[in-house]
Amino acid sequence: MENLPQENKEKIIKLEGELSLIHHKIDTIKDNHLHHIDLRINNIYKILWFVAALGLTSLINLMITLAS
Repeated sequence: MENLPQENKEKIIKLEGELSLIHHKIDTIKDNHLHHIDLRINNIYKILWFVAALGLTSLINLMITLAS
């Protein structure tokens, strides 16, 4: 019975260490990975807008050519 409090203390210390590691991993994901994902999504949007503008310009050019 006397070992039970010591075992509980060791388990609590182990859980605190694991909790600290989880917090560190969450911070890494939040600060690093999400930032890079956001940059990639912004680049995709820029490419989509460029393609849409290029298509619209080509369509207007075609309409002008057909009208004359």
